[in-house]
Amino acid sequence: MTNTGPKGLPEGASADVSWPPNSTVITVPAHPDFVASIRSVARSAAVLADLSLDDVEELQIGVDEAAALLLPLVDTEGTWLRARFEIDPGGVVITLDLVARDGARLDRSGLAWMMLTAIDPDVAVTEDGAFVAITIVRRRTTT
Repeated sequence: MTNTGPKGLPEGASADVSWPPNSTVITVPAHPDFVASIRSVARSAAVLADLSLDDVEELQIGVDEAAALLLPLVDTEGTWLRARFEIDPGGVVITLDLVARDGARLDRSGLAWMMLTAIDPDVAVTEDGAFVAITIVRRRTTT
């Protein structure tokens, strides 16, 4: 049996959270039905980073819009959408990526792009051959 101190922690342990480099990756089929699972992880990541409720919601909308931009780039079964979440005390960085079909290009003229850039004006897009990635950053604001 382990001796426990206050708050049920092992004796001598601190209740302060230390933040090691922290990232999580999930991979789902590149289909709209699976975007909800990425949204759920985005919400959890934002809460862990202590973002405001407005920021949590905007991050989830950002995931939806990024997926709306990426999913039309694939047309075959067996294609995967990957989401990487980097979490630290200051915020969350989310990167969604996939391998697009030959010749597919990201549409930066539609509503999804306008919404995404309104949520994160510094949204980053990486296109390297068939590999396409969208990165969204949300930092905690201090008042």
